[in-house]
Parts: sequence; C-alpha cells; structure tokens
Amino acid sequence: MTLQEKQILKKTDNVSIRIDSELSRKLHEKCQEQQISLNTLINHLLDKQINWHGLVTEMGWITMYRSTFREMSDSLSKEEIQKIAETTGISDMKNALNYIYGFIDLDSVLDFFKKGCLNMNVQFREIKINGRNKIIIQHDLGKNWPVFMVYQMNEILNEVGYRIIDEEFNKQGFSFEIAKIEEI
Repeated sequence: MTLQEKQILKKTDNVSIRIDSELSRKLHEKCQEQQISLNTLINHLLDKQINWHGLVTEMGWITMYRSTFREMSDSLSKEEIQKIAETTGISDMKNALNYIYGFIDLDSVLDFFKKGCLNMNVQFREIKINGRNKIIIQHDLGKNWPVFMVYQMNEILNEVGYRIIDEEFNKQGFSFEIAKIEEI
C-alpha cells in the first residue's frame, strides 16, 4: 500500500480541546482566507507539525531567508554543489528518510521531497507519463538548488533501483522523470 493510499484510509476521532481566544480568532480568519473549514485547517496544521516541522527540527534543520540561501548557493560552482550533495547531502537525506519513515524506497523519497518543497513554498507537481513519475518544480532558490537536489536524489534512488532521467533545468524551474534502472 502506498503512502497516498494509507492517507486516504485514515480513521478519525472526535477531540474536544480548549484554545486561547486570540488563537481561535486567528484560526477562523485563516479559514476564511483559505476558504476551508476549521476542522480541515486544524488537521492540516497538526499534520504538518507532527509529520514534518517537529521531525525536521529534531534532526537539526534550520530556517533561513530565501534570498540568503539563494545568494550562498549561487556563490558556489556547480562542482562544489555536487561535492556537497555527494558528501553530506546524501548522508543527511538518508538519515532523514530513515528517521521519518523507517525505510528508504521510491515512495518515501518522493513523499519527503514533496513535503520539503511544499514546506518551502516551492511549487511541486507530480504526473505520470508512460508509467513513470515526472516531477516538475517551480522555484526561486537559485541556479544551484536544482543541481543539488537532482544529484542527491539520484544517488539515493539508484540504491533502491531507480534513476533520474530526462532532467531539464531553467532559471526558475526544473523537471525530471524517474525510471526503474532495468528499464533504461
């Protein structure tokens, strides 16, 4: 069963809680702004906290302004970025996948990448083309972030029988497909 199928089949519970009046007002404003129910918003916020923010904080992730990240990343050469991806990047991602999911497979790598993108307000789209996953990203994180991500992900995917193919890069976006190694 895939991670998406597990999410669809979730059992729900009724829970009654008390919250600060000012927080309640802000939650209701957010619901109106996003045109969603309070239940949906609270479930979304709790899910992000429990299944992402809390975990990545425990693992030592830090918050940084986009412009600072972009400037730091773009000041390095493509070779330097690949070297970082090859050394700490791969081991950090493997540790994160094991910490969050307990295993590394195609679904966990894609779910981790998707959640990471969404939490950085990076546009993520996954579509199926000829039985393969195609990932399309729109971002403003500089020219080297895609190089880092594709290199890092490809090394990890190779270990579980997949490979990134047909990668395309431009100034604010990149895309790639994921294929089984035996199909290439």
